[in-house]
Amino acid sequence: MKEGKIERLREFYASKRYILLVSALVLMGHTTLYVGDRMLFWGYQEFVFGGLMLLLASLGCYACYDLRFLMMPFMAFIFLVPLEHSPNVPYYSRFYTEPIPLVLTAILTLVFLFSIGWSVFKHYENRNPIAWRGKAFLGMAVFCGGLLLNGFFSRHYTLADTLYPISFLLSLLLVYVLFAAFVRFDVRAMEYFMTCLLFLGLIICAELLLGYLSGSIRLDENGAVVKESVMLGWGIWTAIGGMLVFLMPACFWFAHSHPRGWLYFALGLLEYGCILLSQSRGALLFGTVVLALCLWVLVTSGKNRRNNRLLIGCLIVFGLAMTVLLWDRFSAIFQNYLAYGFDDNGRYEKWRIGWNYFRKNPIFGAGFYAPFDYGGWQKDVYPYLYHNTPIQLLASCGLVGLASYLYHRAGTVSMFFKNRSPYKTFLGISVLGLVSFSLLDVLFFNTYPTIIYSLMLLFMEKSDETEKGVKRSCV
Repeated sequence: MKEGKIERLREFYASKRYILLVSALVLMGHTTLYVGDRMLFWGYQEFVFGGLMLLLASLGCYACYDLRFLMMPFMAFIFLVPLEHSPNVPYYSRFYTEPIPLVLTAILTLVFLFSIGWSVFKHYENRNPIAWRGKAFLGMAVFCGGLLLNGFFSRHYTLADTLYPISFLLSLLLVYVLFAAFVRFDVRAMEYFMTCLLFLGLIICAELLLGYLSGSIRLDENGAVVKESVMLGWGIWTAIGGMLVFLMPACFWFAHSHPRGWLYFALGLLEYGCILLSQSRGALLFGTVVLALCLWVLVTSGKNRRNNRLLIGCLIVFGLAMTVLLWDRFSAIFQNYLAYGFDDNGRYEKWRIGWNYFRKNPIFGAGFYAPFDYGGWQKDVYPYLYHNTPIQLLASCGLVGLASYLYHRAGTVSMFFKNRSPYKTFLGISVLGLVSFSLLDVLFFNTYPTIIYSLMLLFMEKSDETEKGVKRSCV
């Protein structure tokens, strides 16, 4: 291939067009299409479009100088899972353990890993130095060490208690090392990452809205949303809402100083609206806090602060007017929130079980797979989780696990307050959203958000090196 064509290919992988194409492939892979009463692609749509995504990414490994283009596939792959193949309730599908999906997964994974390995080998001499003693890596390494020790000396300890934390080691440390070594951290890389976060949130919004439009998310005879039907293949209502809380601040980073900031402001409001549609009370609570923090930053700083003040004022007036005029329609969305109110939905009982395990196993905990007798909850992709990060760590990993987490958390807080910038501020609000939401849910212990979390910490760390550059936005 001629050098001119390769250069144009590199420009494509470094552009929003590539991120948009990956997003479109993920959305098509997630959406089950029918011809008459038969599924298009025989129900293998995630392998068709996911395979195209991986092949596209593999081609980038041979053409590009660095691996920034891999961030979007790494973070977005989980959103390919369609509802029919969900390993979660109500389907408990075993689709991905059947022979054909297993073979297809193995082939695509090997092609992808070989391409990454080839790129790493090719550019190894030009790799970036790794900040092994930096707050981000060292904190994650200590935390993973605490997780690996879960259940030691407990009578409940099993091999699975070691295998599950390895997923954290891979999604936190390996992802950090790969991209820290092979991404050229400059202004464009910083903006590229935020663009990926923006599109990830929009993918979830599109999947959720398609669920409402297609009827897979149902309304009852009173017009209220059937909460149990609010699910996508990769997660139920809490995961949907929690991920949007986690990703929403990226929209407002662009609204902060971008020439078309009003457009990104509107996209941020769209994501907040989809948090409402997710029917997750925890997501609504912490999403509102995250929204308030983002709006506060917008009105107090940034090139667009005057426009943002006007937008927020108009938003308040418009929101109040629409609430009064269209309350009957809005009430369908809020009925579940009003019906459940402050009910703990069994969380207190889960916390009590977790605390009792800690009392009996205070040093290393009882392990992630200690027996959990609660409402017939079936073990599936993940072990039993207690819907609260400190309780989870005490129950599963004991004081050692909690201490390792607090060490990691102290490092992230210190990193956030060092050399403050708008870029770091909005990423910090994202991390705060994830950590806060996980006080009432399990999102932090689902390994796919930790890939995004690891990259957020990496880019917060690297933003200090490009602080002057990221103050302007040209994406």
